[in-house]
Amino acid sequence: MRNKWIVSIDDYRRASRWHLPKMITDYLDGGALDEITTRANRESLDALMLRQRSMVDLSDLRTDATVLGQQIDLPLIVAPMGMLTIFHPGSDPAVARAAVNAGSIFIHSAWAGCALEEVAPIAGDKLWAQVAFWKDPEETESYIKRARNTGVKTLVVAGDVGSSSKRERDLHHGLSMPPRPPMVDYLTTAMRPQWIYRWLTGRKMTYGNYSIDGQPLRMDEMNQWMAKNKNPGANWADFARLREQWDGNLVIKGIMDPEDAARAVDEGADGIFISNHGGRQFDAQPATIDVLPSIVSAVNGRAEIYLDGGIRRGHDMVKAIGLGATAVMAGRPFAYALATGGEPAVSKAFKILHDEFKGAMGFVGKTRVSEIDESVFAQCNRITDYV
Repeated sequence: MRNKWIVSIDDYRRASRWHLPKMITDYLDGGALDEITTRANRESLDALMLRQRSMVDLSDLRTDATVLGQQIDLPLIVAPMGMLTIFHPGSDPAVARAAVNAGSIFIHSAWAGCALEEVAPIAGDKLWAQVAFWKDPEETESYIKRARNTGVKTLVVAGDVGSSSKRERDLHHGLSMPPRPPMVDYLTTAMRPQWIYRWLTGRKMTYGNYSIDGQPLRMDEMNQWMAKNKNPGANWADFARLREQWDGNLVIKGIMDPEDAARAVDEGADGIFISNHGGRQFDAQPATIDVLPSIVSAVNGRAEIYLDGGIRRGHDMVKAIGLGATAVMAGRPFAYALATGGEPAVSKAFKILHDEFKGAMGFVGKTRVSEIDESVFAQCNRITDYV
């Protein structure tokens, strides 16, 4: 499907399958275990109905919002995504540039395929950096120093990666580090010569945020590096220490429980990032939109709240904000677009979501993001279950 005929994020999802080998599309779309949570994210969003209003003056409708004191053109931020290089050699810089041009924010993943220092000149003050608590504290401290040196003002703590996930689609394809795919994947990959060409001639697939002897961490070195540095013992004390040494904003990602949200605020979090990794980490847990109201109640206005998980339409953004989110995050939509057409496609994905969000605001009769609240929901919803 050519880019000019694409009119939705789902169009980009389908189109990406023509550009990527099946083992990569399964990696992108797949979730943990039975993928119950992956499906629940969409099903719960779809179940919420919005209330249409009529004869509202929309001549001055605006979609801009403020996130941690920073003005953005729409309440949509790029969630951290690792290894974007496997979808397109444009990788993080392409998505970051598109995000900035759309008036959004790009969050650089701790597991990115290129270094933070490469993205920083592109994203400028629209860059947040994700940080993980590694077993070797010097690795963590070094990364925090790098973030500070590049001008980053907001760190996003990976709060729920102590346990390992089991994604069976990946296991069937032999996507270990390094990959060991079965013969059938060599055959299906051969049917995507453009992807092979980009893989051979484009950006090298590395974990570029980290290095060994000054060289970016290669994929075949990842298992050894992770075995040495993964830290299942990371806890709130680590977060508290980070709060003491970081004078910028702190956001914690992976919060799915109101008790944890309240604890995070008590420990100094400026933002609570509700996320179940799109169902990629822990299966059989609720959709993010289902836990949002209880977390909003627990936080009680003491911190901003962001949500990802299943965001595919502009009206999904209205639903999340209506239930108390400050802004929404999205990952897969931009990965689909990147795989399909690089930076121009990511820019178009932003425009699609922006236009849909603006249209949905008009239909629910709200001309400012700050006006979006529980009144946007139709009476056929049992809103008392959410607020």
